[in-house]
Amino acid sequence: MPFKLYTSWLFDGNRKGDIPKSEDIDILKYNSPITSTFAITMFMKNLRTNWYLNKTFNNMNLRYLNKEEVFKFMKNLVFDLKLTRRDITYSTFRKQNKLFNILRSKIPELKNGDIQLLCDIIERSSERDSVYQTLGLETPQKKVLSKREMKKEKMSVAEFLERHFSIIRL
Repeated sequence: MPFKLYTSWLFDGNRKGDIPKSEDIDILKYNSPITSTFAITMFMKNLRTNWYLNKTFNNMNLRYLNKEEVFKFMKNLVFDLKLTRRDITYSTFRKQNKLFNILRSKIPELKNGDIQLLCDIIERSSERDSVYQTLGLETPQKKVLSKREMKKEKMSVAEFLERHFSIIRL
């Protein structure tokens, strides 16, 4: 909802409009999902705005501005360069999980989108449990036996190996 509120304010056609605040949503709050970095990266895939932002900002200059100044700057940028909603590409945001972080460290050559796709494929595959065990995300639950139960129970070598080790059948 805050993203919709922000984009509708950004492209409403009123240069002097105030930054919207509703009862539930305040996009200027410190814990708002819309940060100044997000406001800048929305426009980075458009060639004209990317060139202008590279000329105007560097990483340090952006950090010195507060959110309100960045939002008003972006609103003026929309008017000056005559941007519309279709000029902006939206990238989806997904939370990173443990599987993503492990694959990121093991395969640094892949982009984040490719790793996310690989995570989705692993989640849907029938061998999900074996992949998780291989990466150390899930440890199989071992059956704890007392000494009496171990003496009573005779087991073969194959059963012993399956019980105490992770085995993948090929």
